[in-house]
Amino acid sequence: MNTEKIKKVSAIIPTHNQKEILAKTLDYLMVQNYPQDEYEIIVVDDGSTDGTREMVKSKMGSKVDLRCLWQEQRGPHFARNLGIEKARGEIIIFVDSDIFTPPNFISEHVKFHQKLGDVVVSGPTVRTDRLDNVFVDTNRRKIKKWLFDFSGPSFITSNLSVKRKSLIRVGGFDEEFTGFGWHDWELGLRLKKLGLKAKRNINAIVYHYKKNINLSDLPPLCEKKREQGRNAVLYYKKHPHFTVKLGIRPQSLIFDKLIGWIDKDFGERLILRAAKKGSRWWLNLLIKWKLLHAYAQGLRDGMRKYKVRLF
Repeated sequence: MNTEKIKKVSAIIPTHNQKEILAKTLDYLMVQNYPQDEYEIIVVDDGSTDGTREMVKSKMGSKVDLRCLWQEQRGPHFARNLGIEKARGEIIIFVDSDIFTPPNFISEHVKFHQKLGDVVVSGPTVRTDRLDNVFVDTNRRKIKKWLFDFSGPSFITSNLSVKRKSLIRVGGFDEEFTGFGWHDWELGLRLKKLGLKAKRNINAIVYHYKKNINLSDLPPLCEKKREQGRNAVLYYKKHPHFTVKLGIRPQSLIFDKLIGWIDKDFGERLILRAAKKGSRWWLNLLIKWKLLHAYAQGLRDGMRKYKVRLF
């Protein structure tokens, strides 16, 4: 790390072929109420082919230090490790390329680090399908999270911050994981073993842009769920504790016995019929079962690959 150009904060964003939505993410990050010369934004392009690098370069030159790194496609945790290596910030904030951040986002993360010392800070993530006027209901969303969400701190890298020195000390993200899922929670467990406490700042809220799922989106989403299932088993193999086992939801294997038909011709016909009739509630339920089935497939693949039993 170049000590002549130390920043207080480095916001690291891994991305793959999400140019349009990433542009919005950057627009929000570049208008924070935190001093612009005290933070940098590092986009790590994980082998995009949609013009992502050119878009990011077009936004450079403002008062905010924006950089774009590139690697052959390997996965988001590899991209985050590259970002950590090249970061000049004392505090690393991880966000995803479809996350919209209110103006006080960085300030709220920094506030907790200054107040509490060596901690891992997370904030709530809420869904939105808006591209403009995104934050009009922020206070209502925070109150709802405060009243009804008892999930506590998380290690999900869509909204997470930790000091760079701690990430270096534990070796960053474990690169034995492949694809999507659980590498962030595995890192969080190692950070906890290092002595860092997980804290949740309700005011560090972010909005996760999600459009309605179309049938054409299902194949890549199912593949991500299978990857997540395989990684879940690897996570448990590395940390064979009851709480980890509970967290990876092995009961999905039991429920899958009831809905295995979702992957057969009958299930496909039901999904197509729900889509044709415009029955959004029924379609969403069937899609949810389809993704759960893919996750269970991943769990079974992982148990074979890593020689681990969940039951």
